Amino acid sequence: MPPPPRREGDRDATITCNCSKCRRLARDGSDGGDGEEVRPWASLAEDLVELIGWRVLAGDLLDYVRFRAVCSHWTKSTLRPRGRGIVDPRFHPRRWMMLPEGHGLYPGHPNLGGYVRFFSLSTGRFVRIHLPLFDDHIVLDSVDGLLLLLLHRDHGTTIRLLHPFTGDIAEFPPLSSLLQQMERYRYMSEDCKLRELRLYLWGLCAAVTVGVAGTITLMIAFGTRHRAAHATAGDQRWTLSASKIPISLVPPISFQGKVFGVSSKWSRDEPIVSIWQIDPPTPIVEGSHLLSLQPVQIIADCPVVSSMTRVNLVECSSELMLVGFPDTSYTELVVYSLADLIRGRVIPITDIGEHALFLGDRSLCVSSNKGFPSVPGNSITCNYRIPHDRQVGICCQRLIEHYHLGSGAWSLAIPKDNPPASPYTLVHHIFTCCFHSHWNKALMFNRAIRPDWSVKPNMWIGS
Repeated sequence: MPPPPRREGDRDATITCNCSKCRRLARDGSDGGDGEEVRPWASLAEDLVELIGWRVLAGDLLDYVRFRAVCSHWTKSTLRPRGRGIVDPRFHPRRWMMLPEGHGLYPGHPNLGGYVRFFSLSTGRFVRIHLPLFDDHIVLDSVDGLLLLLLHRDHGTTIRLLHPFTGDIAEFPPLSSLLQQMERYRYMSEDCKLRELRLYLWGLCAAVTVGVAGTITLMIAFGTRHRAAHATAGDQRWTLSASKIPISLVPPISFQGKVFGVSSKWSRDEPIVSIWQIDPPTPIVEGSHLLSLQPVQIIADCPVVSSMTRVNLVECSSELMLVGFPDTSYTELVVYSLADLIRGRVIPITDIGEHALFLGDRSLCVSSNKGFPSVPGNSITCNYRIPHDRQVGICCQRLIEHYHLGSGAWSLAIPKDNPPASPYTLVHHIFTCCFHSHWNKALMFNRAIRPDWSVKPNMWIGS
């Protein structure tokens, strides 16, 4: 995608530094040993700097920020992320995740001083950012690295989309506008409505799309209520889907602005498992600003999935994978490419390279050989198996384990301590990110703990 035309003022430098490093390189370097000085980096043509900047941005947003900070010339030659962090998808921090601190130190906790830490799923880098917005907001989800926030002041339920690195914010209608569209909730008190909204927050999945004109549209699938809703930034209310979405066998996942799920139904005493998707809302008529959600689209029938248990969808290497146990023995995990299943090609993937998959309410993929040396590559981490104690003959607590795709072996990922002992391992922090109700409260994952909010407990229990 070519860069958009730049307007006057886009070059204004916001991060400046001197070019002493560039001059030092020019002074100390030589061109082939003939004594000629190399051209200083600051003298690169503006269009070449811009092109290199786009290549850097394709890798990681913070690399792009550092690239712009090399010298004032590079800053002026490239687009400033702030102000474009949400409206230009190229600036979305896709592979960045908010770090659960543990010990209940949720974002906005007084002991954190307004700071929140993030880490890259690709490189393992950590950054700490001052985000005072969390004083009266809670985080519900992360979509393309953007944070979906909910106002928790008084009876406010406004939704905001925050770019954590640029500070850009898109504002959406209050979630309470959903209940006003349904007869059964119309005459409830505000406190009762807040408690009802809690049910909508369990298992939600958000997807964001940006139109050509920069309009930001947010779609949310409410898994437990089997409904979807959408709104454009600046709207007065959410628009509820006309029909229910299928009951999904897996937590719905957002990918490229769409929501995907897996459902089953019975036909002639046999289960039929289908993979479905919800496309972004489209104009009601061509040229209209009014949008509507299209019906759920079945994209594949997958007989192989009907015999699988504990199925998950996960994004890996820019494509969707389906992961699960092939039978009820829980002895091995299999991975299929969703694109292969759609084409009718049912061949398991036995090698995902340096990647490691983490399965939960939402599933993640990290690159193990870069910033996560403690995470084995070509592995899957989950908490699905229930081991049996042969001595006492009863089931023990579920363990968090690694499954190694190459060897088919299982190994313990996190010590058996219950509750988990501090300091926590990096694997435990990553695994906690797979469970919204632990992640957004900074409680390290433990099935024996029922997460709870210390604020607005009447609404936020379990959300």
